[in-house]
Amino acid sequence: MEFEVDLRPTAEKPLLRGTGQLGSINIIMGRPRSGKSLFLRYLFALFTKDRELALHVSEGILKEGGWVKLRVGDDLLECSKSQEDGGLACVLKKYARDEAYLLYEGVLFTLKHRREIPYPKAADALARMLERIAKFKGGRYHIELRDDGRWYERVDGRLVDFSLASSAVVTVGVLERAFQLEAWLLLDGTLDDLFPGEVFYLAGLASTASARLVVATHSPWVRRVFSCHRGVARAQGMPAGDKLVKTYEFVDGEVREIELASEAYGKEFERLYVACE
Repeated sequence: MEFEVDLRPTAEKPLLRGTGQLGSINIIMGRPRSGKSLFLRYLFALFTKDRELALHVSEGILKEGGWVKLRVGDDLLECSKSQEDGGLACVLKKYARDEAYLLYEGVLFTLKHRREIPYPKAADALARMLERIAKFKGGRYHIELRDDGRWYERVDGRLVDFSLASSAVVTVGVLERAFQLEAWLLLDGTLDDLFPGEVFYLAGLASTASARLVVATHSPWVRRVFSCHRGVARAQGMPAGDKLVKTYEFVDGEVREIELASEAYGKEFERLYVACE
């Protein structure tokens, strides 16, 4: 599925532009403020036909004369702020609604402490996802939704409220179940703080997951492990699938496909080696 993006907070200079293809597993890397989170938010707005979210995000980033264009296949989202009066408008041309869930930055705080977020439909979607995954049992971590509407981890026969559970238990426990849904999962930095072994485990599951993933990350480990999902799955005795993996880096305002290594991240590692000599 081809995509085209053009994010221009002002008419003069683009924040991000380029084209690519969305596979079953998609990894996006880039420096802070390179447009990763914005891309995922607009992608969620397009998938779910959420014009209110598109307007909310655009109000925060667009100046007069700026615009946003995101096309995925035949579906199109366009927002612009008038040069004359500063009026903001968003148009969605979407033929069918996709089931999609945005695990935004800070989602762990929501999962553990049930805090509301500023995107109503994203919050509704997250609540719907948690309700849907409640039926899935087993997995690395035993979590369950109780009659009081709260999630717990079961440890040695005891129930531990999510607010007291390990962050890894909450993140991995939710994701290993969400991977079984027929939906888009948009993960905005969700994997970056996990122990490497947990990322290895999730990448193995992703090899045969029903969900399609778009993962924004700062971690070269996350990129390499998910790019090698088949070998990672086999190494853990899991079934290996045949999924199309696409890896991109948002750098200097452009979408660039990564084949072997990231040039920008390589420069940072080079600085490290020089500093530690």
